[in-house]
Amino acid sequence: MESSEKNSKMTRRINFRKITLIISLSILSISFLAAFFAPWIAFYPPDEFSGSPLERPGATHLLGTNDLGQDLFSRLVYGTRATLIIGFLGALVSGVIATGIGMLAGYYGGFLDECICRFIDVIMTVPTFPLLLVLSIFLNPGIYTLSFLMGVLGGTHGIRVIRSQVLSLSESNFIYGTRALGVGDFYIILVHVFPNILPLVLVQLVFSAQKYMLMGVGLGFLGIVDPSVIDWGQMINRAYSSGGFALGLWWWLLPPGLSVTVLSVSFALFGYSFEEKINPRLEGVFL
Repeated sequence: MESSEKNSKMTRRINFRKITLIISLSILSISFLAAFFAPWIAFYPPDEFSGSPLERPGATHLLGTNDLGQDLFSRLVYGTRATLIIGFLGALVSGVIATGIGMLAGYYGGFLDECICRFIDVIMTVPTFPLLLVLSIFLNPGIYTLSFLMGVLGGTHGIRVIRSQVLSLSESNFIYGTRALGVGDFYIILVHVFPNILPLVLVQLVFSAQKYMLMGVGLGFLGIVDPSVIDWGQMINRAYSSGGFALGLWWWLLPPGLSVTVLSVSFALFGYSFEEKINPRLEGVFL
């Protein structure tokens, strides 16, 4: 009886995890397609004054217009592109830095590892977002420079995670055996260490993309991002500063806010599902 109940619970858990994985992956795929095919999906150019100010959603403008008469659906679609670029480019920069430095620290250990760890400790005492905010005010970066800054400043946690995994691998028997055969360190790192940590690197990329996407939206909301760049944070900022919230113009505020929430949750669910796959000990912890 107890065995059947456990099997039933396990089946429900697996089915629920599969459903959440499919839903999150579908949302992410739709977002990528929207970003790539934005010129063909949007009904109007995002900066075109295509209607009367503050039109309600209708057949002509699916999500209505803002105070300048710009189509909000078109701006939402184009905003997907900038939002994803900031998230994924920042994650890529962070991933390259974290993987490279983490592998060096974990594999060689000793004095090099100690220096890197102490440097990371110093960097982690400085909050990333406030520092990024200050740099953005002075530099007024575009989305590519902003993504690079995010990746450089936010890669310290990834370095610790990768370093810990490589440190464990470097003390394993198969690495000792490879060294005993006289194989060079570069070959061992490239052929034996990196493939073993690649799944972990990919998981870190997913969660980093979510984090940097939210950072980019936050900076856009604060008006720090280049105003010529259309992103969801800028849309929320425009709606709030122009009285959309006070006037109850839900079609101006709700779409970008809801898009940020749904995409962020999708990243998280996909990351957790992927992490469970590569680490069976986590099975059932997140879902």
